[in-house]
Amino acid sequence: MTTAVTPAVTPAVTTAVTPTVTPARTPVVPDAPAVTRTWSSGPAGGVTGVGARCACDRVVVRADGAGRTAVTSPEAAATLVVPAMAAADRERCVAALLDTKHRLLEVVTVSIGSLDHTFMGPREVFRDALLANAAALVLAHNHPSGDPEPSSDDELVTRRLVRAGELVGVEVLDHLVVGGPRWVSLARRGVV
Repeated sequence: MTTAVTPAVTPAVTTAVTPTVTPARTPVVPDAPAVTRTWSSGPAGGVTGVGARCACDRVVVRADGAGRTAVTSPEAAATLVVPAMAAADRERCVAALLDTKHRLLEVVTVSIGSLDHTFMGPREVFRDALLANAAALVLAHNHPSGDPEPSSDDELVTRRLVRAGELVGVEVLDHLVVGGPRWVSLARRGVV
C-alpha cells in the first residue's frame, strides 16, 4: 500500500517556481503552461534548488487529473524531488513520472542505498514508469556528502538508462544529482 506524502518546502533562493499544494494534495505550479512537449534544459551547469526535508514512502507525490504539475525544465523537476532527498543520510534514487504532455503522474522512490551508492538498474527505474503508463521520466539521486558534482559512474548509468528508455518507450528527460540544497542537471551537461 502506498500513501501520498506532500513534500514540505522551506523558503530558499531559487530560480524555479515553488509548487503550492491544494487541499487535495495535488502539487501545482502557478502559471505553468497547460500544454507543452519540450524539455528545456537551459544553460549548462548546476543551479541552487530548494532544500527541505520530507518524509519519504515509496510514492513521494501523486498527482491527480486536471491540476497536474507541468514539468518542463530541470528547475521544475527539482522543486519536486530535491525536498525529498536534500537531507537524506543515504543515497536514494527517485523518478518523477510524466505523461505525454510532461505533466506529473507521480514521484516514486526507485531505490535507497548506502552512504555512497544506490542501485539504478533499468528494471527498477522503468518498472513504476511502465505500470503508471508514463511517457517520460526525470531521474534524481542524491550525494549525502553534499557535493552535487556527478561522478563518471553517474554519467555512465545515465547513458545506459537513456538507451533502455528508448527501447521500452519511456523517454529519460534528465538526471538530477542532488547534494544538499544544490543540484546538477545531466541534461544541461549534455549527458542526456
